[in-house]
Amino acid sequence: MSFAIAGEEFIKSWAYKHAMIKNIIKNRRSISSFTGKKVPLELIDELISVSGYAPSSCNTQPWFFLVFHTKKSKEKLNSYIQKGYEYTNQSLKKEHKIMGSIYARLLSFFSNYGKFDEAPAYILVFARPYNAPLFSQAIKFAKNKQIEKIADDSVKTSSAMAMQNFLLIAHEKGLGTRVKDGIKFLMNFDKLKNEFYKEFKIPLTYQLISGIQLGYPAKKALERKAHPRISLKKARKFV
Repeated sequence: MSFAIAGEEFIKSWAYKHAMIKNIIKNRRSISSFTGKKVPLELIDELISVSGYAPSSCNTQPWFFLVFHTKKSKEKLNSYIQKGYEYTNQSLKKEHKIMGSIYARLLSFFSNYGKFDEAPAYILVFARPYNAPLFSQAIKFAKNKQIEKIADDSVKTSSAMAMQNFLLIAHEKGLGTRVKDGIKFLMNFDKLKNEFYKEFKIPLTYQLISGIQLGYPAKKALERKAHPRISLKKARKFV
């Protein structure tokens, strides 16, 4: 094979892979309806393993995935999530005497989207503390809140990128996912949060990033169309 032909084949291959990746990104949907088929734990491990190729500061790789795959564990998680909404509801009514009931109703409506649907697996993504050997010690001794915040934001950003990898590779494997941010209401109440971390043996230093529901999508879920994306004019600015 000549260099010219080899080069042409390489370009075709690159173009195909580029188009494939682009389609994976553009065609991923948030899925709320699933079949009853379970997701093999080995496949979940593969998704997490590939997700770990996300970038991270000083190669800290701070992400941690907590997988709920049994009926019992999912019910326990949902009970904590429900309490988070109930405690928030009570707090709104207490803090806002007149508007409290209205806020509580809005929260109740929102909770329908924030809670997990009937999916085969629920996954919580955490960020572990920044632990780059040299820099973490320097940050500790500096006792500078702004630097600590930058390090704190770094592990959350890295974990979020790993989470995005998870969503995309899951879609490529024919699985459906939906991000569930509403589960974080329980983190606003120290007693409830401490109980939750103790229940599932999670260090209190781990920060909850978000949740993912995972499963094989029902046919009707795949028919869901993507919402229009914001314009480039709103999304970027050249300087």
